[in-house]
Amino acid sequence: MTAIKKRITDRLKTADLPAHVEDIRVSCGIGNWNTALKHCLELVLSKQIQGKKTSNGWIFWISKEAEK
Repeated sequence: MTAIKKRITDRLKTADLPAHVEDIRVSCGIGNWNTALKHCLELVLSKQIQGKKTSNGWIFWISKEAEK
């Protein structure tokens, strides 16, 4: 797992609510919005986090079962 993906998963583990891409980008120190989305979607494909496309964009979270 890359350092960016590790920061994203660490950020989502401490979150009480799902996070949107911009929030993840800023809190993880990622410079580009598209880069943050790319890494989040790769984590979704590898089933490390969960994501959902909403009318306002993507949101991501880690299920409580996955944390155990």
